Amino acid sequence: MIITSKDQVDRYKNISKNLDQALDYIQKTKLEDFVDGESKEVCDGVKYSVFDYQASNGQPGDTFEQHHEWFDIHLIVKGTEQMAVTSKDLVTTTQPYDPDKDCALFVGQPKVVVTLHSGDMLIAFPEDIHQPGIELNDDVIRKAMIKVKVDF
Repeated sequence: MIITSKDQVDRYKNISKNLDQALDYIQKTKLEDFVDGESKEVCDGVKYSVFDYQASNGQPGDTFEQHHEWFDIHLIVKGTEQMAVTSKDLVTTTQPYDPDKDCALFVGQPKVVVTLHSGDMLIAFPEDIHQPGIELNDDVIRKAMIKVKVDF
């Protein structure tokens, strides 16, 4: 897991080609240019969608997710969101891994809960079991969800 801000992504380059392409795109795109409802394939191995929503994913630990083939970059464009991250030893599987959806679901105890503000991002690698969208307030959040194909 990496927690950083949009203007600090250079230090995370050279982990993988696909991550570099995703970070380059994030770096050159202004936050205000991420428009609600927009979806795009940046290149082979990097795609994103932008959406407005109100966080409503319960309390930390209620619904964790994990991906194997694609990892997530959660970029907060507007608003504030809380996310929880944990490890396999602190959760119970509620939905086994489904390769068609590239997702497994869990409940359990969070290891850490972070608050992300506009311009902040959390990179959840395949080993990072995470819970986005934890309700913090009634504000509308705009998020760019960047999916990066695992290539390492």
